[in-house]
Amino acid sequence: MNTSRTESLGQRIRNQVSKLASGERAVADYLQRHPEEAAISSAAKLGEVTGTSDATVIRTARKLGFDGLNDLKRSLVDHLARRRDPAQVLDDRVQRLHPEHGVLQPVIDAGLTLLGEVPALIDSADWSRAVAALNGADHIWTYGIGPSAAIAEHLALGLRRAGRPADSWTATGFRLADDLLRLQPAHAVVVVAPLRLFHEIGVVLDHAHRIGARSVLLTEAIDEAGETRADTVLPLPDSTEGAANELIAPLTIVHALVLELAAAERTSAVQQYQRLNELRTEIAGTNLDISHLPEL
Repeated sequence: MNTSRTESLGQRIRNQVSKLASGERAVADYLQRHPEEAAISSAAKLGEVTGTSDATVIRTARKLGFDGLNDLKRSLVDHLARRRDPAQVLDDRVQRLHPEHGVLQPVIDAGLTLLGEVPALIDSADWSRAVAALNGADHIWTYGIGPSAAIAEHLALGLRRAGRPADSWTATGFRLADDLLRLQPAHAVVVVAPLRLFHEIGVVLDHAHRIGARSVLLTEAIDEAGETRADTVLPLPDSTEGAANELIAPLTIVHALVLELAAAERTSAVQQYQRLNELRTEIAGTNLDISHLPEL
């Protein structure tokens, strides 16, 4: 076997991608996008869904350094279990670092690698559908739980500054029901759930679907996303494989969404920022206009 046991599936694929035939690349891509389905599928089933064959599936597993399909599936199960365990995710990340040599550069490199995977994951049609849903909404709600709540709040703030009516939800349990009462058919909701789709995530998406509101979901858990009522799913790269934080990719993507919507209504977005600056000046009690800076 030519691959270290400590390497993740994503690392194995990146290391071997230049040596994979087109059919083998199709299998590898499916393994990354649908780990839960792959973990319970036979070689014949994987061959069918990837448009290849059971022989190609087994050959791909071996080229990736596994003893065979069962060894690959055990690796997928382990990976899925780690994604659901924050302590294990942290432990895996720390194990891949070498603090004696400094961690800043490895973390930066991991973040760049993670962001580099985004263009291949997000289909242009899905992106356009997400942008259209938000562009056509009378009000945009954003939702996130735990650390993802910060991304939801950041997105809502960016949208408001760009002149779009937007607010965030971060509640769980019964408190979420009061927020959901505010969702209307002409609204849209953006849900940020990088690693896991908690029960509340499904409730939000089900309610949006039931009343006719549009919904966009950002997540790494693509197989779980397929079981939801989300109108559009924007896949996130697998962040559990390296030292990069799982919020790096969604933060970048929501920033791009804000810019897309600002570009669609550029004049009003700029005017909104001008009003924001005027209000800041009034609050600060001093003129913040950059025109009063000294000339060089």
